Amino acid sequence: MLSTGIEGLDNLLGGGIPEGHIVSVVGSFGTGKTTLGLHFVYEGLKNGENCIIISFDEDEDSIMENAKSIGMDLTQFGDRAQIVRLEATEVKKSMEKLESDLPAIIEDSNATRMLIDTVSVLETLFDDADRYRMLSTLRNILKKSNITTFITTEADKNNPTYSKYGILEYICDGSICLQMVRRVELEEPTLGLEVIKMRRIKHSRKTKPYIITENGIVVHEEAEIF
Repeated sequence: MLSTGIEGLDNLLGGGIPEGHIVSVVGSFGTGKTTLGLHFVYEGLKNGENCIIISFDEDEDSIMENAKSIGMDLTQFGDRAQIVRLEATEVKKSMEKLESDLPAIIEDSNATRMLIDTVSVLETLFDDADRYRMLSTLRNILKKSNITTFITTEADKNNPTYSKYGILEYICDGSICLQMVRRVELEEPTLGLEVIKMRRIKHSRKTKPYIITENGIVVHEEAEIF
């Protein structure tokens, strides 16, 4: 079991994430998807593991600054923290290139953990059939490489526990949902975290409140959402 780096979340999961799992992190803008993924990577780096961050959105400097703003200095780990920016349009043009390049990146780095942030950028470029094939291809690459991976994605506007296109969570071993919860329309929202699924482990299915601090995410596992 691999720790997520968030004590309250680990406790909800019964200890952490099984090695080799692919986990989707679903949420709307501002819920802390990237922050949760950075916790997972940072925990691995602190434990002496090699980790990769694949970004379809931000460049390396931006990711470094985002991590530093929540107390995670990735520069101290040198080459063990690898950040790779992939252009979504180039991936769409050649899935064969992804199938050859991504396994090579993982093998060369000897990484055990990966964060892919955010796959939504890539998903928007495909129609439904090709989107499923693309995500299935990505899943097969990660499974063959046996790397434990968090993949962030935007939530569906009408159903915040599902991803925007409703496909990613079905090809993943686990799904964690981050959402803003309101009792009434004009009330300030409460952030709520729910483990929707996690294969091969018993986990809590209750939505728990969490906050985003200068040191990242804190899950209040003993509290109720309201």
